[in-house]
Amino acid sequence: MKSGRTQVEIIALYEELGSYRAVGALLGCDHKTVKRYVEAAGEAGQFAPALARSRVTDEFVALIAERVEQTGGRVTARRLMRLVRAAGYEGSERSLRRAVAAAKGAWREKQALEGRVYRPWVSEPGEWMLCDWGAAGTVPTAAGPRKLSFFSSVLGWSRYRTVSFSCSERFGALAVGLAHSFEQAGGVPARVLFDNPKTVATGHLAGVAVLNPDLVRLAAHYRFSPRTTERQDPESKGKIEAVVRFTKSDLIPYEGFSSLDEANQAGAAWCQEVNAEVHYETRARPVERLEVERPLFRVLPALRPAIACGEDRKVDRLATVRFCSARYSVPHRLVGQTVQVAATDRDVVIIHAGVPVAQHALLAPGEASITDSHYPTPPPTGVRALRPRTPSEHAFLALGAEAEGYLRAAAAAGTARLHERLDEALSLARTRGAEQTRAALERATTFGRFAHGDLASIADGLRAAPPVAVADAEPLTLEGLPKVAVRSLSEYRQRRA
Repeated sequence: MKSGRTQVEIIALYEELGSYRAVGALLGCDHKTVKRYVEAAGEAGQFAPALARSRVTDEFVALIAERVEQTGGRVTARRLMRLVRAAGYEGSERSLRRAVAAAKGAWREKQALEGRVYRPWVSEPGEWMLCDWGAAGTVPTAAGPRKLSFFSSVLGWSRYRTVSFSCSERFGALAVGLAHSFEQAGGVPARVLFDNPKTVATGHLAGVAVLNPDLVRLAAHYRFSPRTTERQDPESKGKIEAVVRFTKSDLIPYEGFSSLDEANQAGAAWCQEVNAEVHYETRARPVERLEVERPLFRVLPALRPAIACGEDRKVDRLATVRFCSARYSVPHRLVGQTVQVAATDRDVVIIHAGVPVAQHALLAPGEASITDSHYPTPPPTGVRALRPRTPSEHAFLALGAEAEGYLRAAAAAGTARLHERLDEALSLARTRGAEQTRAALERATTFGRFAHGDLASIADGLRAAPPVAVADAEPLTLEGLPKVAVRSLSEYRQRRA
């Protein structure tokens, strides 16, 4: 602790210099120590107000504050640099950044005192369900890679959450997701709150959302009142946006899902898990609060509306369904079960247990769309697998891919007594080594040499070293022939004038 005299010196020097670091340099102490004693003196009323130093941005404070106000605190110093330069600013960008940061801080304090005051939106039991879409990357389908989206919903009072994945955000997918949410909740709440996509609101007039007629008919079927959110209204949208963020961070893997069916199975397991956990806000489990809220719901209709379902089809033993004389594959686990097939202008969506499990491109009659991931076995290749039985066959195929290629090529060429060729290869491997035998097999396969002794002949040729350089050939001379005069080629060329 500094002595009383030192403390007086610290305060006196700070009144003159106005800098903690300058005082610390003069007195040989840290600037934080100077700041602590100056602040203590100010609280005790012993510190006279220091003269504020002028800054290079003082003349532009009003201009900076005006731009911060106009942009809602989003403008950056780099954007303002051109404007203040034109107004005569000659300082550095660093000084301007400090002035902009101070203006933004003042603007935020003003907003906190005079701006909009937010209050919690309390939902009554059985009243509200909030819905929204979220993006989940891409997923391979029989129709090619498609963008994967998920329809999420949350009950306002019980915080019960549902998630279903789809490769579309059209109204048909919205109807399927909404029907799945109602079925999982076990009833229909009085009001359902949506965002403002084109599938919900076709437009706005004087701030009033013009609802999609298809949504109005769907609401009449389920007997709920559709509502849309206001712009910049976190009280109403906060719950569902939190569910979307939580789903993206906790459910969707970094590498994405490999199929639509896998995504919906993972979504069902995830919802069952999170709804059984204690919610941080209500301090209760959503499944338990849902039991209290469910008697207040409207009863579900006996059937889904036509827009939210398709035609019933039974999955045959080939794990396919037939629709409009075309065949479409489904996950093999659904063999013998009934699914719903719905078609759009370009796609066919297969629904099971209320959620899509497969999506295909719409085909012409007689065609088939098969997805390899729907089956536990790899697709057929048309090539018969090798199944060695005798010890010699096992030993021959153990030589590697060259031996398999030789065997298939020789069999396709109709080679007689092929088993003897295998014995020749094994004998060659014992005498010449496996590496030279594989090279001989590969060369024999390339040139179609499958006769007796060909492998040994090829191996002998592989052992001979190729010549380093080829000697020039000498002209052919025959004795007894008359000699003819020879002229050089240059004599035949025409001389130019």
